[in-house]
Amino acid sequence: MNSLKNYREVGIFDLLSAPLNPIGAFDAEQFKKDVRALIDANPDDKFVAVDLMGLDFVYSDAYNAFIQFQQELSAKGGMLALLSNSKTIADGLMKAGLASKLKVFSFEAEMMSFSLHSHSPEQETAAAAPEEPVVAAVASQNVGGSEAHRRTDRKTGLNRRFTKSFNAIIKKKDDKEKEGIGDPFAEPPMTHKVAPVIVVVVLLFAALAVFILM
Repeated sequence: MNSLKNYREVGIFDLLSAPLNPIGAFDAEQFKKDVRALIDANPDDKFVAVDLMGLDFVYSDAYNAFIQFQQELSAKGGMLALLSNSKTIADGLMKAGLASKLKVFSFEAEMMSFSLHSHSPEQETAAAAPEEPVVAAVASQNVGGSEAHRRTDRKTGLNRRFTKSFNAIIKKKDDKEKEGIGDPFAEPPMTHKVAPVIVVVVLLFAALAVFILM
C-alpha cells in the first residue's frame, strides 16, 4: 500500500493535497514526486486529482507538471484533474491553452458525480455531447386535411362572400326607407287612370261651347 498520507479517495480519483513550499506557494517539484510515488505504488489507479482549494494562483512550472501527468494518465485511459474554484487559476489554464486538456472540478460533489457516471475521458466526452432535440409528433385536435383548409380559408376583400345576415340588414334598411314620407311631387298611384277621363270631359265641353256659339 502506498506510504503517502497526503491523499484521499474521492470516487474513482486519488485526490492529492497540494504540496506547498515554505512561502505558501504551490511546490511543483514536490507535486511531481508525490504523483510519481502514487502511480508507482498503485499502477491500476488511472485517475488522479490535486486539491488546489485555497490557492489563488500557481506558477508556470505547475502547469508543466499538470500536463506531463495528464498525458501519462491519458495514455492509460485515465486523467489528471484539478479541484479548484479559483477564477485566477481558470484564467491561467485558459491562457496556457490547457483549459480543454485538464478537467477542473469546483466541488468534490462534482468529482463524485463524474465517478458515478463516467469511467473514462471518452465516456465523459460522449456523455457531455449535446443530444439532438427530439421532436415528438403531436396529434392535432383540429380537423386535418382539406376539410380543415376549407373551414379556415376565409376570403376577404373583394373575394369575400356576404352572408345571409348581411343581406338581411340591407333589406331591413330598404324597408325603413319605404316606410318614410314619400316624395310630395310624385303623382298619386291612380293619376295614370284619371288623367284621360279629364281630357275627354274638357274636349266635350269645348265642343258643346262651339256648337252653341254657332
